[in-house]
Amino acid sequence: MQYRFIDTSFNTGSMNMAIDEALLTSKKPVLRFYRWKPACLSLGYFQNTNTINKKQCKKLNIDIVRRLTGGNAVLHDKELTYSVIIDEKQMPKSVIESYKIISKGLLHGLKNLGLKAIMNEDVEKGNKSAVCFNDPSWYEITVNNKKIIGSAQKRINGKILQHGAVLIDADVKEYCSLFNNYSEELVKKVKQRMTSINNELKSRVNYQKVRQAMKKGFEKALNIQLEDSKLTKEELELAKKLESNKYSTKKWNLLR
Repeated sequence: MQYRFIDTSFNTGSMNMAIDEALLTSKKPVLRFYRWKPACLSLGYFQNTNTINKKQCKKLNIDIVRRLTGGNAVLHDKELTYSVIIDEKQMPKSVIESYKIISKGLLHGLKNLGLKAIMNEDVEKGNKSAVCFNDPSWYEITVNNKKIIGSAQKRINGKILQHGAVLIDADVKEYCSLFNNYSEELVKKVKQRMTSINNELKSRVNYQKVRQAMKKGFEKALNIQLEDSKLTKEELELAKKLESNKYSTKKWNLLR
């Protein structure tokens, strides 16, 4: 199967989310890689903003944007973010099973970097944290029992959108400081459950190396061909409209 491969590089949080939604109009499946400037805290669609320390975000020049997908808050900074857009008919009906297929691409990508990554199949029950990387979900990827990728999925108008953050580096203390329940105990707990590529390799890798490893991982695991592509004129126009009318507005971002 052929996928469009699009790397949109750096954009604001609002534009990144707008592009993901605009790509739901693509007739072909899409694998998109992207980055964030400035750093941005993305909130799950159902997440309450009362959990977020908005003053701290402003102080650190960290944007806030609400995702179309569910899940908890993710700080996007030193990472590779991916999104997969595909027709529902081309994936299993089960959300968990489709999640598993996409996770295989992520798993192979990390293994290409020399990491001993595994797919999580042991999910703890109980109250969920507002901090995404504090709770691994079904078929998310862990290294040394620590979450290294945070992902979320949405099905809309016959399409699947799954996107997530592949952490190249991470400042756990800064991440935790963006929540109103910040404490040293929270930092300690998240450090026990969250990691990054550089932390696990004990060396520095750049975005380009991770990009290449993840691209090959998706091609092999999903048995697909990636065609270099760009946003069409129509997709870019739609993204700009969505960014202006939706993802940059308080009405959307402070919805709850």
